[in-house]
Amino acid sequence: MSCVRLLDHWSPPEGAGDPVAVLATSFTFEADFFAQDCLSRFLRLSTVVDDDHGSISSIAAILEEEDRLTEAQVSVLVDRSSPAEKRNLRWDVLPVQAPGGLLHAKVAVLIWERTARIIIGSANLTAAGYRRNVEAAMAFDLRPDCQIPASIVADVCRELRTIVDLAPGPMVGAKARASATVDLLDERARSLDLTDRTPRDLLLAVAASRPGTSPLDRLPDVWRGVRPLRATVLSPFWDGADPAPVLQAIRGKLTGRPASERHTTVVAACDPFTGVISAPPELRNQPDAVVAFDPPDTELRTLHAKVLRIESDEWVATMIGSSNATQAGYGLHPRVGHHEINVWIGCPAGSRTARQLKELLGVGKPIDLDAQLWDPPPDDDEPTTPILHEAFVSCTVLAAMPATVVVELEVAQLPETWELLVPTGRVVLTSADWQRTGSPPSVEIALGTDPLPPFLSVRWEEGEATYQATLSANIEDRSSLPPPAELADLPVEILLAALASSRPLPTALEHELRRRTQEHGPGTAIELDPLKRFDSSALLLQRTRHLSLALWRLEQRMGRPASSIDVIRWRFHGAIGPLAIAEGVVAAERAERSIPGEAHFLLAELALTVAN
Repeated sequence: MSCVRLLDHWSPPEGAGDPVAVLATSFTFEADFFAQDCLSRFLRLSTVVDDDHGSISSIAAILEEEDRLTEAQVSVLVDRSSPAEKRNLRWDVLPVQAPGGLLHAKVAVLIWERTARIIIGSANLTAAGYRRNVEAAMAFDLRPDCQIPASIVADVCRELRTIVDLAPGPMVGAKARASATVDLLDERARSLDLTDRTPRDLLLAVAASRPGTSPLDRLPDVWRGVRPLRATVLSPFWDGADPAPVLQAIRGKLTGRPASERHTTVVAACDPFTGVISAPPELRNQPDAVVAFDPPDTELRTLHAKVLRIESDEWVATMIGSSNATQAGYGLHPRVGHHEINVWIGCPAGSRTARQLKELLGVGKPIDLDAQLWDPPPDDDEPTTPILHEAFVSCTVLAAMPATVVVELEVAQLPETWELLVPTGRVVLTSADWQRTGSPPSVEIALGTDPLPPFLSVRWEEGEATYQATLSANIEDRSSLPPPAELADLPVEILLAALASSRPLPTALEHELRRRTQEHGPGTAIELDPLKRFDSSALLLQRTRHLSLALWRLEQRMGRPASSIDVIRWRFHGAIGPLAIAEGVVAAERAERSIPGEAHFLLAELALTVAN
């Protein structure tokens, strides 16, 4: 076991191969952070799309992102309370309503050609979670030589299927794609022929939490030897109750002898400047000891990790994951609680693994409970914005022209007055309009000239109050998404030149754009050799050789293994596909940018390339 930066887990290990699929869960979510910091590492993007979409570098970055995203499936499942944001519709965001509470699990499944990785921890998919907080997580790599028990992967798959099933609507579109990624993880584990015969000095178990199901229930699966005597709990959030339900439940697990040695320690964050303890004052007299959290470095960061350590003199079991030390986090109420995922690790008390796991707790000096101020922090794991009304079920984008969105409604639960808006602020449907069409449970809305929306805004009235929230939109058929305008507007000459280059495609595209801009100056029409008018400086033989190389590389590109039918469709219909090139050849002929008859020759060669 080794400690690495949390973001490093999103980078593929050596020999992992091309990216295939991602499925991640989070309570709160920041689309820009996920795309630029997590997804870019998973996809091994060399550049990141910036706000200057018209620049040459941005065009190359967009091509690389589109190319990689169409080859991989990406699904993110978030709590329904998390606001939707602008994003690339080539990856999915599915809002989830967890019965009795929140979707609070933080799990990421990363699948490459030859490796799969499971990350279970406490960090949301936000900049704070990955950069500014103190978090804890465990990562497991699935490969032929790994010793991960088959039951671990099976349990993760079962919990993820439960979460996917909570997403609204039938098992089609984005929901079906997410389910397929779980199936792929299961198939990958089965292909490795994993065993449940694990070493006696390292036991693992996945510990889910939901109403009526506590992660403490899995403790026996990772325990060996005499019964436990001591517990240490690290959590940023606690119930303001006396007695605290979680501490009571943990004490119930301390059944070792003698009873006088049973001991519970709380690790709480303590402000280094004010001395204020970040915990409710009711916690003051409940544990046997309260100690200050000793951070791993001198940087001032917010504690967000959740760790529980239970031990005897011989054995240690440590739980890491998303469960705060609250009744809702530990599933101690039969009807109310969050959906959490944690992992237990059991090992001998004197082992190196036990020592490393103990460091996660950050056990510092005892706190003088009477001399300090107690101030529970605001719970950043609770919704802070209006939660989308449950009557607005789902939104699906149909990209085929003319583009529309389909909104599913729970008619019986709809507020009396409401309206839907696209991100530009234009109202596209009101409750009055909907009633005039017969109050259907499913309504299709024409987008007109508006771009394909990653979400709709929902505004509704309840009593005297007006609320507004967002409804995430997902594409029904990924292959129907048109290329971004920056790529669709590229002349065929540039596409062929980039394909003919020995450089990676995005690098070749940027190089050609920059070279021709320097040669001809800004604003000058760019003409490249493959379709350039015949003159003394551009021999027909040279152009033919250049074209042959471009088509050969196109053939190689089309012939690569594909992970889904969406990938094959993109290779045909995408910005660098044969259909786009054919349309560009025809456009070049009409604009008289080619030698008479050359377009027919190019189309024939293109048809032969596709046939091969």
